[in-house]
Amino acid sequence: MNTDSLTIQLPVNEIEFLRQYAEKHRITISELIDRYVKYLKKYQGIEIHPDIAKITGIVPENIDAREMFHQYSMEKHS
Repeated sequence: MNTDSLTIQLPVNEIEFLRQYAEKHRITISELIDRYVKYLKKYQGIEIHPDIAKITGIVPENIDAREMFHQYSMEKHS
């Protein structure tokens, strides 16, 4: 595979996140970006099903759905 180099500028905190993420997953930042580009190419142009699009955004972002589900489960099984 032919490769080339690319220089990008990102905020320092984003670069640090990439470094930590790559280290945690035992890959290089280049591998991380390569995997993400392949993911983007694979799912490019795939549209969300209309039924899913209708309900997208119904739950406000400030609601912790996992915590609400946990509380509901605890009450249900108490």
